[in-house]
Amino acid sequence: MFKRVTQSPMKELETSAATAPAALRMTMTVEEMAAELNISRPTAYGLVKQEHFPAFRIGQRILVNRAGLQRWIDAQCGCGHAA
Repeated sequence: MFKRVTQSPMKELETSAATAPAALRMTMTVEEMAAELNISRPTAYGLVKQEHFPAFRIGQRILVNRAGLQRWIDAQCGCGHAA
């Protein structure tokens, strides 16, 4: 009849966000970007320092916008999609 709640709804939401597949998240860390692009961490940190690279800071964390990264990659190879 009723679903038994073992943790608060907020805690459940936090847990699901932390375990969500990376493709569903809007941002990624510099380390995650380096792994996805198969580049070194120093190269990834060099990229995020570039003026038009889709990265931003929240406090001490540097995050990369996933959609912006795809657009940046498309622009680099000249294979951008017609909009």
